[in-house]
Order: sequence, then structure tokens, then C-alpha cells
Amino acid sequence: MLAACEVRGHGRRRVLARKTLLPFAAGGRAAALQALREWIALGRGASIEWVLGPSDVRYLLLPWSHALADLSLREAVACALFEQRFREEASAHAVRFAKARYGQPQLAAFVARPLIADITAHAREARLRLRSIAPGMAVVWARFGSVLTRERGVVHLVDGDRQLAVRHERGQPLDVALRPFDEASDASALDAPCEPGVRRCFSCCMPADGAAFPAHGLKLDDGQGFDATADMAYAFALCGVF
Repeated sequence: MLAACEVRGHGRRRVLARKTLLPFAAGGRAAALQALREWIALGRGASIEWVLGPSDVRYLLLPWSHALADLSLREAVACALFEQRFREEASAHAVRFAKARYGQPQLAAFVARPLIADITAHAREARLRLRSIAPGMAVVWARFGSVLTRERGVVHLVDGDRQLAVRHERGQPLDVALRPFDEASDASALDAPCEPGVRRCFSCCMPADGAAFPAHGLKLDDGQGFDATADMAYAFALCGVF
């Protein structure tokens, strides 16, 4: 699913002017991007920011080492670990590293180069300035860092039928796992106690059966034209805006 929002600035305010959902099957991204260009042409956007969902990014953690202060060595180690874990060519992916912290593992995010090329071409053809291509985990972590740095536990980032389960210590990721998400079987598990620590969830899905938004949920603030509950399908696209 491709979620798109047109957000306009009015001084310090941000107003959600338009929104659309563009579903596509595996291998159908080109048609979805064409539909997005046509939708964009009806508005007046000047720039675009992309937030990549769990299925479009591969994450891994590099163990702490003084030697990894050497950036070329750090990338070589990350690529070797990537190929060992995911059985894919690291050279076909661009890698982005989270900020290094002394004594802590460092998060690396890998994105397929063909996807980056598609996004770059789309921005050029739509005559938009490409401001950023960001992994969803990085965007959510930046938005809710003030909450997570006071806690330890697990954060579930749920996007459609996929979720990232991130175990962390005061906001510092310790383990990242990509898993399927089935609302019927997994939704109740998100309400289960997390030992030790706090279990939280950031989702683009409405709670099942009209249930109230869970107290442990990470939810965007309501804004001009945006209702955090009714517009949850756009949560990842708008994270950092509202």
C-alpha cells in the first residue's frame, strides 16, 4: 500500500490538504507510482519526502567496536553481516547508519538501489524536489524519542501485514526483527505485558472491533485536517509532521 499526503505550511502550522491510498500487488510499484504522479499533478506540491515501510528496508545491528570508527571498515563489516544474514548482495543496496553511541551497537539500514532509483526518477518526472528517503523506523524513533529514551522494552511498528519488533534500552535498539502481522492473532499480543519493560506500538491500522486506542500506543497529534484515529492509514507518511 502506498499512502500519500499533501501537507501545506501556514506559518508554524501544517495543514493536511489531500490524501490518497494507492494499493498495489507485488511487482506493481510502477503502476502505483504513475497513479501517484497523476494525483500529484492535481495539487501544488513542491517537494516530496518518502518514508519506507518495513518490507522495503533490511535492518541489522553492528556490535560495538573501537575499530568501527573507521568508516570504510564499518561499511565493509556491515555489508558482510548483511550478506550472511539476508543472503542478498550488499552491493545492490545503499546503507545508512544511525548515530554511533559509545559502547552501544549501531543500527544499519539497507535499501535496495533499484527502489531508490525508482523514487528518484518519480520525483524528477513529477517535477518535485526529493527532500529525503527515510526508513520508517528512523522516522518513528525521531518523532517519539522523548518517550522512548525514558523507557526500556519492545516497540512494534505495524504497517499492513508486516511489523518490526524492536527491543530497546532507553531508546537504543538492541534487537530488530521483521515479522508477519496478522490482526486476528497478533493484536491481543500487543496488549500483553512485556517483561522487562514497556511494550509499545505504532501502527497504520485501526484497533479491531472499534476498540479504543490502546494506552501503550504511540499516536500522532491531531492537526489541521488530520484526525489521528480516523487517518491511521497515513500514520507513517505523516510521522514527524503531526
